[in-house]
Amino acid sequence: MDYTRRDLAQAVLDAHPDSRRGLDMFRGGFSKDMKQHQIQLRDGLLKAFGIDLKADPAMKMLLNNTVRSNAAITGPMDFGEGGLLFRRLEGGGVLDKVDEIHALNQMSAKAHLGIVEEVLGMVDSSVWTVTTEDLVALGVEITSPNKQNYEMDW
Repeated sequence: MDYTRRDLAQAVLDAHPDSRRGLDMFRGGFSKDMKQHQIQLRDGLLKAFGIDLKADPAMKMLLNNTVRSNAAITGPMDFGEGGLLFRRLEGGGVLDKVDEIHALNQMSAKAHLGIVEEVLGMVDSSVWTVTTEDLVALGVEITSPNKQNYEMDW
């Protein structure tokens, strides 16, 4: 597999402690292991792309603020199972507004990803893609945890 700067940008966003992308609140140990994997993948990709964020403090500050902003994107229905609540809200305008917020949040997340990708390009390296083999050579475990291997946490 080839990883692009956009993949690196997504890995940077995913590795933030408050990012919930890829996690599963119903499988206790899975989320912890997935977060560790996301951090390892981010660090490996940064190294493979030859990007040293410490070399440009201004860009690092913008990047950190963008990543923190992205992790703060939430919506009113960002909790686990809401089946009973959904049934109570059907027929009213609340779910339409929730859908509107969800769509806006998706647009915001896409814009954040674009900013991170651009900032990483400005910090620059001459590397445009990184392969799975490059990451393995750096000692990165590229296979993410499989949630099917974790028990449900009720």
